Amino acid sequence: MNYLWAAAIFTAGELLGLVIFHFLKKALGPPATSKAAKGAVLKGVLERLTLFTGLLHGFPQIIIAFGALKLGTRLHEEQGSEISNSYFLAGNLISILLAMAYAIATKSLWEAG
Repeated sequence: MNYLWAAAIFTAGELLGLVIFHFLKKALGPPATSKAAKGAVLKGVLERLTLFTGLLHGFPQIIIAFGALKLGTRLHEEQGSEISNSYFLAGNLISILLAMAYAIATKSLWEAG
């Protein structure tokens, strides 16, 4: 039953995240005429699921690994990228905050139940 709560919280949060990231892209993202990276939404969901799982099970070091992976991939893609640093930073911080909120809410429900 505990993991059903985790799945419900994650799903609800990701639906909220779609709205948040939509507005973030409008405010700071690349021009509407640029091609969206294929699989960007799926990649974001997988990133937050990884962060959420790590935080939920007591591995805060996952945030360090996440940061290193994001920085490493960003350095390679930076040349010719239409994505601003502000958009990149804001998006990653929102992802981390969402994953932390999911973990906090799930742990609270687990402790209450």
